[in-house]
Amino acid sequence: MEIGVEIPPSPKPRFLRRVSSLIGKADFISIPDSPFGKPAPSSLALAVLLRNIGVEAVPNYRLMDRNELALLSEMMGLAELGMERVLLVGGDPPSVGRPTGLDAVRAITLVREWGVRVKLGVATSLKPGERLKAKLEAGADFVVTQPIQRVEDLYPIADFVGDMPLYTMLMLTLAEMEKSVLKAMDIEEVLEVDYKELMDRLEESGLVKGVIVSSPRDHSRILEVLGG
Repeated sequence: MEIGVEIPPSPKPRFLRRVSSLIGKADFISIPDSPFGKPAPSSLALAVLLRNIGVEAVPNYRLMDRNELALLSEMMGLAELGMERVLLVGGDPPSVGRPTGLDAVRAITLVREWGVRVKLGVATSLKPGERLKAKLEAGADFVVTQPIQRVEDLYPIADFVGDMPLYTMLMLTLAEMEKSVLKAMDIEEVLEVDYKELMDRLEESGLVKGVIVSSPRDHSRILEVLGG
């Protein structure tokens, strides 16, 4: 099972300090794109930075901030630089500028039509439906779910995606999140979770290709869960 860690974009020295603490503990770094719709260092630029020092990164890519030309140009650039995976996300409304209206189905279709060789992942809730079905039919390469608290949370989505590589978020700070944020993630109750044990159970279950561990405001919690 792959172990990914989400590291929020930040100025280079701080970002690299966090990444360096994960050497030997994480298989890849997931980089959010303008979290909460606020300007931040580019997830694409930071991903290339990591690739250049031998660290695999999976940049998140906010579709609502790009038009079709920008999408294709940036995906072509990433392919030329050897970037293998990109996670397409909708994102929060931008604090600067206006959304473009580009969605994951159109984005995947365009990238496939132009023959750009980048694996595209899509984000989904734990309740699969027509939106996810359309993304898969368009040609998505992998799926990332919203945070889980129990292995059982994954049963519906795992059945839905079949053999598609499935990753799930493990959000270590759910108890500190606002109710509106939890509601948006379809989380009705925050449980007391032993995340080390949950990771062991996930690996034993064979339901997922990997996990992405996140604790945006307290990096030390990630290190505790990963054993260092």
